[in-house]
Amino acid sequence: MLSGLGVDIIKISRIEKSVNNSGKIFLDKIFTPWEQEQAKNRPQPNSYYALTFAAKEAIFKLFHIDWNSGGKFTEIEIRNGSHGEPIPVLYGTFYEIAKEKNVSEILLSLSFEDEYAIAIAAMQ
Repeated sequence: MLSGLGVDIIKISRIEKSVNNSGKIFLDKIFTPWEQEQAKNRPQPNSYYALTFAAKEAIFKLFHIDWNSGGKFTEIEIRNGSHGEPIPVLYGTFYEIAKEKNVSEILLSLSFEDEYAIAIAAMQ
């Protein structure tokens, strides 16, 4: 049974602009070193970054955390499951909240088309 839902949509050009304007500062604030390595190996790194950002935002919403609540983007890492499905790995604040809420799994669905990336997160 689902016990929460979060969704986020972002314009890919917004991420591209942030990467171009702030470079490594932006990347290090939002993405883990593993995620940054993954982006380098993608034909469209900004689409990958946008999907990953949307996934993290959806998880922020899922846990009812805003940027001022102490949670950090780098405390969420979006990995790939055995079939390529997105698997969130939680650290720090997010790990503790998931433990407190007895979350057994977080499900993610990610997609992008042309200008937009979207993520939906649900917890069980």
